Amino acid sequence: MQGHYPSSHVGRTPPTLYLDFTHEAWGRLRADTPMTLSEADLTQLRGLNERVSLDEVVEIYLPLSRLLNLYVAATQELYRATATFLGSDAA
Repeated sequence: MQGHYPSSHVGRTPPTLYLDFTHEAWGRLRADTPMTLSEADLTQLRGLNERVSLDEVVEIYLPLSRLLNLYVAATQELYRATATFLGSDAA
């Protein structure tokens, strides 16, 4: 690996596109994303052989939902900024 990185990176962990989180750390990234599913809703959404609990939804899927919403909002803002820059009426 040393030949692929500048000498200043020797002995360091190579950069990665991925981040590791514990369940607890990931769950905290939910922030104030509201839980809108009930146990009955979750039962209807479960697939065959899928055992997803409300706790798992809170710990895993709500932070993921928040991240996706942030990406969508940022993409929409970038589109508006680009349209404004180009003088487009689509903004």
